[in-house]
Amino acid sequence: MQLPTETPTDNYFRGDPEHPSHLSVGAVLLSGDKICCHHFQFADFYILMRETVEPNETFEQALTRGLLDEFGARAKVRAYVGSLKTYYELDDKTVEKTTLYFLCELESRSEAWRKYDDHEKDSTIECHPISFLIPKMKEQAQRLNRTHLDESYILERAQAFLPKDHSHQVV
Repeated sequence: MQLPTETPTDNYFRGDPEHPSHLSVGAVLLSGDKICCHHFQFADFYILMRETVEPNETFEQALTRGLLDEFGARAKVRAYVGSLKTYYELDDKTVEKTTLYFLCELESRSEAWRKYDDHEKDSTIECHPISFLIPKMKEQAQRLNRTHLDESYILERAQAFLPKDHSHQVV
């Protein structure tokens, strides 16, 4: 048996029907006492930054690229928070997506740095208290019947890394 020389997407981390596994990094981006996220107003849902890892790229490099492209942000990585495994359908195949999440602290941000050919270009970048985002993410996943929209578990885990004076914990 001969191994394939390349995947159809040229990125073996990006899930497709032939290779139904996907690997991404995600950011819980702190801006003061709030978490920055995408808000897609057309369906009223919020997600954290997620970026597909590219071949020969470290997780930190993928985070840096994703934060800049999607949020127009530069940040310092503070901690690994955990991972989520979700599933989505693509051409009648189920793709398993694993996202590794990192707590990051915003250093600077500019809308001019956002990459507007990115598929998240239709979102607005908003910062909200974690106490708003956790129940919102649970609700939107149920309302839209899309489990990959619920990143509340990651936000709950991130609370352990937040200073007590601005965690606004949800129990």
